[in-house]
Formats: sequence, structure tokens, C-alpha cells
Amino acid sequence: MEDGGTYGATQGPRLETAAEIIRLEQDGCDLVGMTGMPEATLARELGLCYACFAFVVNWAAGKASGEIHMEAIEANVTACSARIGRILTALVGADSPDSTLP
Repeated sequence: MEDGGTYGATQGPRLETAAEIIRLEQDGCDLVGMTGMPEATLARELGLCYACFAFVVNWAAGKASGEIHMEAIEANVTACSARIGRILTALVGADSPDSTLP
């Protein structure tokens, strides 16, 4: 796993087209989505701390498996949701030096 990367934000709620994914990839984006913007920019402008906790639910139009199906996205959301719950629970108790993330 690489440390760092470039996030390309798109307007949702809709899936990106294959052409959009190709263009964003050519622009140097490692991950594309509709989560985290404009919230991050607005928080920065106001001097507020901001963190985004999101998970990838599809590999983008025209990439890897080709066509995207909502059933696959929903299955990934379900799979990720359980882990998200465990991570958030661990973070709430993170003030203990013995706590670890699942």
C-alpha cells in the first residue's frame, strides 16, 4: 500500500463515466469519488479540523471488471460497514495506550 495519493472529487450523486475516470487518471488522480468535497475546502477556509472517513465501493467505470452494477456496490457497502463500526468503536476508546484498531 502506498502512503499518500491524489483524490479527484466529482459531483454526485452519480457514478463517473469511463471518460471521466480516464481523464482524472491522466490528471494524476489515484482515487476518485464524491465524498469529502466541498466540506474539506470549507473547513480549511474556516480553520476547522476536518477528517474524512470513507471507503471505496467500486473500481470505477471501465476499469478492472468493466461495467458497474449496483448489486456489487451494495455488497461492498455492507462488507465495509461492519469494519467501519469496529474502527469507530476502537477510535472512541483510543485514549487508552493499549487500544488498537481492528
